[in-house]
Amino acid sequence: MLIVGASSGVGRALAIAAHERGARVALAARRIHLLDELARELDGHAYELDVSDPSAIERTVTAAAQKLGAFDAVVYTTAVVPLARVEDVDPATWVHAFRVNAVGASHVLRTVLPFLSPDPVVLVASCQDVGDPRAGTAAYNTSKAALDEMLRAWRGEHPNLPVIRVSLGPTADTEILRGADPELLDALYRAWTERGQLPAQMSDVASVADTLVSLIPVARRNPTVIAEVVELAPRYQPRN
Repeated sequence: MLIVGASSGVGRALAIAAHERGARVALAARRIHLLDELARELDGHAYELDVSDPSAIERTVTAAAQKLGAFDAVVYTTAVVPLARVEDVDPATWVHAFRVNAVGASHVLRTVLPFLSPDPVVLVASCQDVGDPRAGTAAYNTSKAALDEMLRAWRGEHPNLPVIRVSLGPTADTEILRGADPELLDALYRAWTERGQLPAQMSDVASVADTLVSLIPVARRNPTVIAEVVELAPRYQPRN
């Protein structure tokens, strides 16, 4: 399994869950010091990767395939979430969000095609908020909407390749808001609360990862069926 975005959050938890089920893993992300430690724990392989660089994607995929052979599964969880009011998003930020969240995912798929096993599965993480963006997430949500359309194009032109878009709801213990301005974040939290966009309790990251990993053997065992879109939302938790 190749996991892009494995240094933290859902990607890291998914790598652990996959290893526990017997998968051999190749881990890719920008923060190689975090990947090296995780790769040692999982007896896997770590690759430093900036997905906004197409040539880096090509080098990483080729190197991982040389180590593992054909990929049974490819998972893309990498994302950037630049928090800013829409009028404050500069052109460079828009372009970077699209390069990482949409174009990077598509280029990973393009590059892995020659290295897939006969029964591969591709999981790509998207966002529950597409179509109803939260305040301050314009670049993130717009690029994720573009990603969703890209995945439809992939399914249309490669109908035999199971490409599963996984729509993730609010999940605890991720680094999606890492580096955010505290004052802006406080204002955005108030806006999200007013619009009912914050659940009482977020999904547990390990549970999200375990659910994602479970999709892979199901898809491989049932080649005449594809769950094109899977939505993972926090389950309602009544207060004590």
